Amino acid sequence: MLRGHYAYYGIAGNIRALQRVHRTVERYWGRMLSSGSWKGVIWWKHFHRIKERFPLLRPKLYLPYAELQAIAVL
Repeated sequence: MLRGHYAYYGIAGNIRALQRVHRTVERYWGRMLSSGSWKGVIWWKHFHRIKERFPLLRPKLYLPYAELQAIAVL
């Protein structure tokens, strides 16, 4: 889902918004793992180990500034 979101919204000027989406998804993932845990909490140290094994896709611009300028019509 992140790949599709980045592909659709990954145009020049949106990198901060894409990073915000990435952080939000990461926090939500951590909360969902904690809610399903028998202990009730997954500590950040353990969560970082999970993220190393199953990393989230990092934000990427699919249409950078140079390409956007080439197709822009004024």
